[in-house]
Amino acid sequence: MMKPVIYSKSAQKSLSRMQPKRQFAIKAKVSAFARGESVDLKRLAGTALVRIRVGNDRVIIDEQTNLVVVIDLGPRGGIYKE
Repeated sequence: MMKPVIYSKSAQKSLSRMQPKRQFAIKAKVSAFARGESVDLKRLAGTALVRIRVGNDRVIIDEQTNLVVVIDLGPRGGIYKE
């Protein structure tokens, strides 16, 4: 069963600025995660969030409910800074 996926406003903005090939790769990995398939997943220390690695990009996800909420995404160097 696939969980519904919701992208936050900041995630949509970051995604719209990316090249189409990177957009497709990120959307494909998030969809695979929502379907329950195996992805490069790691829990973030001190939070209830997880990250998915997609090449050099990282996708921060909150999956505590029946929804997959994409909080933010971007290159690995700056995605963890807030």
